Amino acid sequence: MICSLLSHLLKKRIMYRYYAYGLKIISDTAFEQFVREDFEGEADLQMHHYVEDSVKEILVNDNQVCVRGKDIFFRNYAGFFEARLGNEIFYEEHEGVNEAVAKEFVMGNVMALLFLERGLNVIHGAAVRYRDKTIIISGNSGSGKSTVTTELIRRGAKLITDDQAVISFENGEPVIIPGYPSQKLCEDAARRNELEIDELIKVDDTKNKYAIPRIDSFYPEISRVDAAFFISRHEEGENLVAGQVTGARKADVITKNLFLKPFFTTTMPIPPKMMMDCITLAGKIVVYEVSRKSNAQTLDSIIDYIDSTLVY
Repeated sequence: MICSLLSHLLKKRIMYRYYAYGLKIISDTAFEQFVREDFEGEADLQMHHYVEDSVKEILVNDNQVCVRGKDIFFRNYAGFFEARLGNEIFYEEHEGVNEAVAKEFVMGNVMALLFLERGLNVIHGAAVRYRDKTIIISGNSGSGKSTVTTELIRRGAKLITDDQAVISFENGEPVIIPGYPSQKLCEDAARRNELEIDELIKVDDTKNKYAIPRIDSFYPEISRVDAAFFISRHEEGENLVAGQVTGARKADVITKNLFLKPFFTTTMPIPPKMMMDCITLAGKIVVYEVSRKSNAQTLDSIIDYIDSTLVY
């Protein structure tokens, strides 16, 4: 631990301050997707570009996860990562690995683990403010949720959060905590939207994704969740199959789309409070499933369907 900490202190001199997900954040390395913002008082979250030797000694194999109460750490092909007590994040990439690759895990898995430690639910998807409603656009990777979100923004929606929809409850009502004014798009999607690739920040070498600034189309206010659309793909049949989810299936659909669903499947069960929060959320919002046929032109139809549901 002493060697890692001394090395870290010698390397890092600049501290960066951010505000995201309702948290005052201080970091010893830059996270380009966040917007820098000075703030008064102590930080809610400290981010460190090192991992203590005592943690690394436990994580001897890739894809290894250790849970010690509200201290969760893991190792994968990119490096070592830790979310501690809901208020600290540590990360350190392996030798020869681009730091940007490790940062992508910090922005995704590690942040989600931190929210878990803070007792918050995270749905895998974006949230936008559209036609005076707050809606979640969720689905597995490759389902088309980013394409739908981008089209909604093009049509006037305001981005609330991208990739992680963090749910809290205020006076018993579910609300979305705004993330930060940036959206990730793969290169093909960025080019389809006539964005200049050379002017964007590449945030994921593996999936070839770029950070798209959304400062002018960002909704920074906490707002009540009205509806969620869960997007998937199918190979045969109609181009678009969509419908409202009712009854107990609503909670099932929500839990299947939690950001940490793989973690809950392999490492630990969903905490009882989180399960109850999913049930409460299901009872408070309208839920829809939208399945599009692969390789079919369905974007306009999906937007038309979303429009048709928001007239209530």
